[in-house]
Amino acid sequence: MNKTISVSTEYLFPSRTIEILEIQSFKESKQVYVYNYEGNHFRYFDSLIGLLQFFELGIEPKIAFETENELDEFLTNQF
Repeated sequence: MNKTISVSTEYLFPSRTIEILEIQSFKESKQVYVYNYEGNHFRYFDSLIGLLQFFELGIEPKIAFETENELDEFLTNQF
């Protein structure tokens, strides 16, 4: 099971944030980015480049969630 640590939360608007998370397992760790759109839609990015492409070019990520519980379950099973 993974441990998820919140590194930073950037507020774009009061109801839109970018969360920088560190996901840790026993042997590995990685930093990921989650764009939270009004608590109704969560877009997951495993790189800063993917996040920038979303905002600059409108390229949707391959992984997105409708609820925070779905996101949390995904994060705990990343490695």
